[in-house]
Amino acid sequence: MVKFKSKEEFFDFSKLLVAIPINEIVRLLEKFDVRIPLYVHRFLVKETIRTEVFSEKLYNDYTDEQKYRLRGYDNFSIFLLEKMISDYNLNFDVAKYKEMLLNLIYLNKEALVIKDNFFADLEQLQHSYAVDMETLSYHGVREIMDRILYEQNGFLDGIEISEWDDELLTSYTLGDLRALGTKYGVKIPRRINKTTLVEMLTHKFRLSDDEKELLEIRSVLDLEIYAKENGFKISIDLKKTDMIEFIKYSLGMYDHYPKDDFFDYHIPLASDEEVVEEDIIEEKEDTVYTEEIHDEVETLSVEEIIEEETASEMTEEETVEEEPVEEVTEEEPVEEVIEEESTKEEPEPIVKEEPVEEEPEAVVEQEVEEEIMPEEEPKLADASILSPEEKELLDEKINLIIKKYYKKRHRRIAISIIVIILILAVGGWAFYTYLWPLITG
Repeated sequence: MVKFKSKEEFFDFSKLLVAIPINEIVRLLEKFDVRIPLYVHRFLVKETIRTEVFSEKLYNDYTDEQKYRLRGYDNFSIFLLEKMISDYNLNFDVAKYKEMLLNLIYLNKEALVIKDNFFADLEQLQHSYAVDMETLSYHGVREIMDRILYEQNGFLDGIEISEWDDELLTSYTLGDLRALGTKYGVKIPRRINKTTLVEMLTHKFRLSDDEKELLEIRSVLDLEIYAKENGFKISIDLKKTDMIEFIKYSLGMYDHYPKDDFFDYHIPLASDEEVVEEDIIEEKEDTVYTEEIHDEVETLSVEEIIEEETASEMTEEETVEEEPVEEVTEEEPVEEVIEEESTKEEPEPIVKEEPVEEEPEAVVEQEVEEEIMPEEEPKLADASILSPEEKELLDEKINLIIKKYYKKRHRRIAISIIVIILILAVGGWAFYTYLWPLITG
């Protein structure tokens, strides 16, 4: 067997080993009981397709929304990496994947408890395959690799559960998170009821039965405040971070304690594309448009949540308590998006306040007009920014606000009519009782 004096010497030798079919490499790893954490596979896939993802030709075909999300490429989970491969039909360089895999195995042989016999057998395999004739799709590679891959405790889709924060989630749409849940057998609702919220808090804080009973008599708003005071931000209206918490709860991950990633990743990587990638990111950072899309993505999440405000699974008490919270969260981000977009695309995009002139009689009506203002948003936003699902949700939200407005208006008219009728009735009764006898007498 060749004795490697340094890791660099093996890195040079591994270029010859790519001729070995990946199925044979996996079979050899199985023989020596070597298993690879799923987060290592995520690293390998990320680096294998990086050149394709950031190629100038493909980059020009991305929507502005996708360009913004690619700023978090290094934090993409396996789900998003596989989605990129599928959506853009990316070529998967199997040889590059195999070379990096073998380099990582050699560099971490002590941590993986790999004996020298493994590399001796690997060298023998190399003599049996002189030329790399393997052509496999990514899905073919994944099917083979699944035999030795495992998800380490405390990791979700190749990423440590504590790293699923707001910054990482900017690369995900609401649909992406629901699809991620489906991948792991979790159906994420748009809203959870009070019972589920109590269960999540019970598991999160490891509460006793008595403590759980005390939570059950509290209102939904009190439960959310209780969670926030204890460092756990959660809401029954599932936004992005809440969706991840729901996945953790559904998979029983609140009892998981992640182990550190013990792998050494200092292996040769294809670096030609990094210059292009850095230029792309710098270009995006120099524009105001990136922050505009960020605000818009977060606004859409609020609008989608509000869509389900009449869900049948909620009790009447919960609905009454959550509506005021819902309206507050709705108004602020929507107005911010409109103001930012108005300064960017048109000098006077949202100055059309005709309904305010028509009905100035009450402050309540003026507030309703402000709620209807998001109707202008689809005209201002680039159509490529919103997915069909998000457009549909936005339309439904606007229709819901308009219905509320007319419902309040009709109610005020009805009350006015009733008051007038009562006044006339009282006046008629007084006239008949007191004045009529005087007139006839």
